[in-house]
Amino acid sequence: MIAVFMETRDGRIKKSSLEALSEAKRLAGGLGTEAAAILAGAAVADLAPGAFSFGAAAVYALESPALADYSSQAYALALAGFAADVKPAALLFAATALGRDLAPRVAARLGAGLASDCTKVEVKDGRLVFTRPIYAGKAFLSLALKSSPQLATLRPNVFPLGESVPAAGEVVKVAVDVPESAL
Repeated sequence: MIAVFMETRDGRIKKSSLEALSEAKRLAGGLGTEAAAILAGAAVADLAPGAFSFGAAAVYALESPALADYSSQAYALALAGFAADVKPAALLFAATALGRDLAPRVAARLGAGLASDCTKVEVKDGRLVFTRPIYAGKAFLSLALKSSPQLATLRPNVFPLGESVPAAGEVVKVAVDVPESAL
């Protein structure tokens, strides 16, 4: 499974996360697996239909009152716990301010590598290969991560947004225990 953290604002999934989910669905097809969405918050399961319509086969709703407002440590703890339990092949984030804050924290908790600000992702020989700009965009670096899960942030407005089609799938509610010290 390729899982995508879905960033929300004002009760809606952000477009940049839907772009990442659309790319995850395309990549999952090349790997013979499925794409899944991860929603985190106090009560986020109601947003699942928006993820299903852009290709998620399952939506994991990480719910806790402690996740009502974004806290980098609390969200990192919740997502790292999810990744340790579910073991997705890859975990993708939109390279927004929140995604750039959260992804490295999750990677550190999992002891995994992170490809940041990717502008292209391909499947080669059954592995994901990430491409990102270097030297202020004057050159591009392609890399494959050895760690599992593979974590990456995808640059917004680079990956095409898939067509929204009415679909249904499985909503898995995951109760998250976030200690006060993580807030």
